[in-house]
Amino acid sequence: MSLARTFPARAAHLDFHTMPGVYDVGSRFQPPEFADTLASAGVQFVTVFAKCNIGFAYYPTRLGIVHPGLKTDLLGGMVTACHQRHIKVAAYFNVGLDHEQALRQRAWCKLNREGQIYDLRKKGHWFRRMCLNTGYGDYLLSLIREVLTNYPVDGIFLDGLDTEVCYGVECLKGLDKAARESGEEGPLKVLAETTSRLFLERVESLVRKSPRELTFFANGRPYREQPTHIELEVLPNGEWGYDYLPWLLRYAATLSKPYVTMTGRFHKSWRDFGGLRPEHSLLFDCYTSISCGGTCSVGDHLHPRGRLEPDVYSLVGKVYARVKKLEPWTVGAVPEAEIAVLDPALRACPSFLNFAHVPDIVRSLAGASRMLSELKQPFAVTDGGNDLTPYRVIILPDNVALDTVLAGKLRRHLASGGAIISSAFSGLDAERKKFVLPEYRFLCAGPEPHHYSFFTPEKEVAAGLPAMPVTIYHPGISLVTGKNSRVLARLHKPYFNQQSWDGYHENLYIPPEKEAGRPALARSGNIFHFSFPIFSGYYRDAVVPYRTLLRNCLEQIMPEPLVKVEGMPSFGRVTVTRQGRKRMVHLLTYLPELRGKQLQIIEEPVVVRDVKVSLRNDAGRMRRAYLAPERRSLNGEKAGRYFTTVVPEISGYRMLVIE
Repeated sequence: MSLARTFPARAAHLDFHTMPGVYDVGSRFQPPEFADTLASAGVQFVTVFAKCNIGFAYYPTRLGIVHPGLKTDLLGGMVTACHQRHIKVAAYFNVGLDHEQALRQRAWCKLNREGQIYDLRKKGHWFRRMCLNTGYGDYLLSLIREVLTNYPVDGIFLDGLDTEVCYGVECLKGLDKAARESGEEGPLKVLAETTSRLFLERVESLVRKSPRELTFFANGRPYREQPTHIELEVLPNGEWGYDYLPWLLRYAATLSKPYVTMTGRFHKSWRDFGGLRPEHSLLFDCYTSISCGGTCSVGDHLHPRGRLEPDVYSLVGKVYARVKKLEPWTVGAVPEAEIAVLDPALRACPSFLNFAHVPDIVRSLAGASRMLSELKQPFAVTDGGNDLTPYRVIILPDNVALDTVLAGKLRRHLASGGAIISSAFSGLDAERKKFVLPEYRFLCAGPEPHHYSFFTPEKEVAAGLPAMPVTIYHPGISLVTGKNSRVLARLHKPYFNQQSWDGYHENLYIPPEKEAGRPALARSGNIFHFSFPIFSGYYRDAVVPYRTLLRNCLEQIMPEPLVKVEGMPSFGRVTVTRQGRKRMVHLLTYLPELRGKQLQIIEEPVVVRDVKVSLRNDAGRMRRAYLAPERRSLNGEKAGRYFTTVVPEISGYRMLVIE
């Protein structure tokens, strides 16, 4: 049986990064109690610790550094007890961090450009990093081999594979003479990337030699490289935010591997020992995952004495009990979508990326995800490496440069009747000078010269928009229409640029002056192009008219979308999954509330009543609608191409099944 079919629906991930000053590690650990607590919470798979990021081992290693306060073989006791309760166990190793070995073997540390191996001004986790091109790589591999030999673990979890450059002699000798003499960082970045990938391959070779079928995940490597499955580390209040998981799940769904959402029980982030989220906050993450075809994992940090907190697993148990009831409709289900948001930069994005270190790609994907979610449009996210033929609309958000291969795929997509919606610098060549596809009947006349500008829509895309110029807060390109293209929204220039200075005044008040003679939105055949970064702009500024303008474009392309929903608030989310002859419409009505300056909280569900759902009935075979898991039948009717029913009440989440 394949791993995809046996991958657990309910998991837990235990951190155990324990400072050397803790003197009683494992003193209250009771293996049967540990496994019983997990089992009673419905956990089927748990990641436990072999080596933490401090560098300590939690088993009697002959090769590594045992924690000085360790009182028992924690790893061995956990594996044995969990297996007795039919819970699978993966062993955790931190790769990028090992502070104890860094103290003992300073030559194993990365050397930065300033010649430092410790940057004591930074402190935190990463003020010293380990270099896999030194003896550290062989040492770590020997620890993994030791665990695989001595313990019947079911998987390996590697954490912290970073690609920070190293100026140590072991790395420099991996460069040719010209690269060394140039002193440029570029060749070292390539080497660091190669070093990380090669280490992953060495561990994968060990895993393949095991007589057991093992899971293997390497946190820090791109998702497309993951050997067996994908774990999406997303703690909403731990720098990831609530706009991260929705697009990331939809990307994982296109990679043909099992994928699990690793959220946390913490009020804030990892190591928040006394932080416990409200039940519906954790439910929202789990419902979001299963509604996109994923499974669930909850992160925890075991107390050093080795006893799981009963209240934590009481919470996990309540959440997983609800998830389990839905598994007849979620296990093996795959998401459906006719819209795909495409950005090839995803291929190289490391798996521990979050909003704490935000590149433009994350802003634009988050903005596109939020807009489409609020429009109740099911969608996928792709790096362009998979088949594009299932999608009617491809969205290129803000900064997607086209290479020859991707351009060829998009031309075939257009030739088959598909549409493209792009914005700002997307669709241009790598130099950001001209559009790559000849089907783009536009010209790029360089960057937009005005910091602020404004748009007014033409009649065909004006529904729901104000009859006044709407502000564009962030500039894109200066777009010029050509033959066989037309303007759908007109650009208006300001009197002067933001905060410009004329020697007497700073221009703080910037009204629109007149039409710029250029479009803010233009159309050529089945291509729509926004001159400004509408998607990252929506993420930053939440301009509702941006979403309305996108909706009006989509309605011209897709007058009969996959699903139509009436009666849900703007924050409501809708996804569609398929499992055999069953199709599930997932309806979420949770609303994260900002409390104080930065923390978003979900404490209770939002109740919405009498929501009308129309699912396109392409095969003409839809005859029955009911609510899961209770199988409560609903009245349904066929109307044109749609099968329509009314969901009487949604309290945070509802699954509608149509057969």
